[in-house]
Amino acid sequence: QAATLSAITPPALPIVDDFNDGNSNGWVEVDEAGAASSWSVISGEFYQVKRVESVLAFDQSYHLGSYAYLQSGMGLTDYRFSVSATYLASQTADDIGVMFRYQDNNNYYRLSFNSRYGFTRLEKKVGGVFTPLASDARGYGQGQQLDIEIEVNGSRILVFVNGDPLFAVQDNDLTAGTVALYNQDQSKYDNVVIQQIDNATPRIVISSPAAYSVVTANVLDVSAMATNVPFGGYVEFVLDGGVATLTDTLPPYTGQFTGVSQGNHTIEAILRDDMGLELARDTNVAIGASGDYAIALGDSIHNGVGDNFAYDNIMNQAGRIVSFQGLETNLTDLLEAPASTAYPNIVINEAIGGDESADTAFTRVNSILARNAGANRALLLLGTNDAGAMIPSGAGCSGSACAGTYKGNMQSLVDALVADGLEVWVGLVPPAFGSGDVPYGSPLTALRNTDYVQAYNQVIQTELTGIQVGPDFFGYFLGPAVNRFSLFSDTLHPNALGHVVMAQLWHNALTGRNDPLPFVLENLVPSTAAPYLKQNLLEAGDTYYVDAGFTLTSIPALLQQGRWIMTANADAGNASTAYISFDVDRPVSVYVAYDQGATVLPAWMNGYVNTGLTLGTSDPAAPVLALYRQDFAAGSIVLGGNAEGGGNGVSNYVVIVTD
Repeated sequence: QAATLSAITPPALPIVDDFNDGNSNGWVEVDEAGAASSWSVISGEFYQVKRVESVLAFDQSYHLGSYAYLQSGMGLTDYRFSVSATYLASQTADDIGVMFRYQDNNNYYRLSFNSRYGFTRLEKKVGGVFTPLASDARGYGQGQQLDIEIEVNGSRILVFVNGDPLFAVQDNDLTAGTVALYNQDQSKYDNVVIQQIDNATPRIVISSPAAYSVVTANVLDVSAMATNVPFGGYVEFVLDGGVATLTDTLPPYTGQFTGVSQGNHTIEAILRDDMGLELARDTNVAIGASGDYAIALGDSIHNGVGDNFAYDNIMNQAGRIVSFQGLETNLTDLLEAPASTAYPNIVINEAIGGDESADTAFTRVNSILARNAGANRALLLLGTNDAGAMIPSGAGCSGSACAGTYKGNMQSLVDALVADGLEVWVGLVPPAFGSGDVPYGSPLTALRNTDYVQAYNQVIQTELTGIQVGPDFFGYFLGPAVNRFSLFSDTLHPNALGHVVMAQLWHNALTGRNDPLPFVLENLVPSTAAPYLKQNLLEAGDTYYVDAGFTLTSIPALLQQGRWIMTANADAGNASTAYISFDVDRPVSVYVAYDQGATVLPAWMNGYVNTGLTLGTSDPAAPVLALYRQDFAAGSIVLGGNAEGGGNGVSNYVVIVTD
């Protein structure tokens, strides 16, 4: 039930707050996630500087954080609200956004952007219940300023971002309320303006289909909202610059293009006057027809925890996804590649860290389906947290005996997805390489893997009904002659390179192809038992040792997608002639990044050539690492220790391998 605000006298407009007065008087801060925020005005901008996404928020489909609402605006009804918002936290890429027609913590509209998952969402919360109104898979770029404008007029909601019309929806649940600034981590806001509706300038916003979206049919249902339409005015919808056109003279402005060819298309909505003169135009691009729209469900692995490499995630080739982590962008690109399906695809990240099969099956599936009404495919990867909680597999159970088991939970989830018309794929659960931070001495025989993970995988392969069996992630990362722990960021989560491999494995399963898997270093062995060396994809801002927090500050472009061997800085004094060894299946170039301040190189580097290139680091003892190169044929490669032969680099070296 929405609150009643009719008795509140609305303030005079415009309301302007640029925070140049050094205070946030009139703004009321609310922490809805159980974590304390810290709001303050700094240099004329309104900052919130703490992470306020609680652990509980991981279990919820609709995110919670902190917000500050303008107390004096409670009586507002129809208005235009604009603000500049910038997300500041470097790695988490969580929510930033605004709320409007805010009445209380249980009743408001919210626009939020997130680049961990990759989305922009328009939602309403009425009587404490969230409902999706519009969304896409595009978050924000790192450090990007978002210039947000919301127009609410009666039941009409128009959303503009950076001057571009984004969403247009009709909803009459909340008719009055103030504005608020919302986030889940370090963010800043400036130039808040609330003003009267412009009743003169014609504008138009396409409601559907959204830009960068995918529909599974060869039909495009189009709709738009227009403001300040003159007498006799009408809307013209144009497909692909004039391949086909439709007109509608009365709101709601709608139309349908049928027989649309498979591929990407552009829709334009043009508002014209009675003489046919153009008054306003909105254009939505990269609308895929006759494609596949997949939802990736699961836990933190499918969500992308461990994937620190934003370079291959920030925007896929069709522009459909803007995110910082996860395999979904990589998989979307692989599926849309000309050598693959060559038709439109999108994979939406709906995975939540901490989810067990029961959470997704009984708490979240309905909200996921509500947000993704056009999906035709579901990709499931669940079981890692079930194994940690020792949820029984339920192998061989039937009926009520399956309640509370992995099999029972997964079958309930599959049934719900199938009932909604989705084709369901279930990937085999990856191995656990340890408990907490401690690796298993023998992961293949560890109880968590034998009695739980592998038991779940057997259920997936032989007992779940209504599914297609997806990729064998367990077998890729761990087997009798395989141990690819070097592709994990910790004991449970694949790292960035591991996620690239997982995307290819999903691609091969979905397409029935056997395309080559991404290049990795095999049998990577350090001469020290722990901490274990890792191979990964790295970029500026990432740590490059497995045991130290120093970060890369600059990287030559030619190493952008090299395979980095992350060594232990504690091994800087290692004088072995065989510190690292690994195998490669192709000719490679090996770059050794060695302390530029060293006067003596290890003897094993005698065949390496100084490239003149360097890495910049935050390590005060070795702020610059000089890059030395040697080429190798396919086979085994052995590298000695940092101090072998009198090498006197202060910090340990790092290795980058390119093919």
